Parts: sequence; structure tokens; C-alpha cells
Amino acid sequence: MADTKTTKEPWKEEVEIKLPKATNGEPNYVIASVNGRVFKIQRGIKVKVPAPIAEVIEHSFLAQDEADSFIESKTDK
Repeated sequence: MADTKTTKEPWKEEVEIKLPKATNGEPNYVIASVNGRVFKIQRGIKVKVPAPIAEVIEHSFLAQDEADSFIESKTDK
């Protein structure tokens, strides 16, 4: 059984992030959720969010970069 005194609570750890500003047609915010906890995060300003939300946003951007690279590799030929 884990000792609750040494177990970190990830929802209590805050991370400061800044999302890039929206381009034409994009909303000025991003919605991210983990386990039913939903956050609406404004773009273009620094905000503090719980660590799990920051991680989901980071994974989202990494996945988008991979998708963009894949599309570019297929269209360059």
C-alpha cells in the first residue's frame, strides 16, 4: 500500500504554459480534458494549469507535429 504522505498529487502541481495565438478561423482558446476535468485555456497569454492538463496539451502538439511531418513527406514526392 502506498504511503499517502510521499505520493504526489498531480492535480495540485501547477505548470505555467503559453499557447500560441490563434490563426485565422481558430478559436482564441483550447479545450483540454483529463478524466472528466475540462479546462478552457486562452491562447496567447501565460496561464497556470494542473500538470495532467499541461501534459495532454504537450502530447497534442507533438502529435500535430508528427501528423504535419507525415503529410509533408507524402506531398513532397
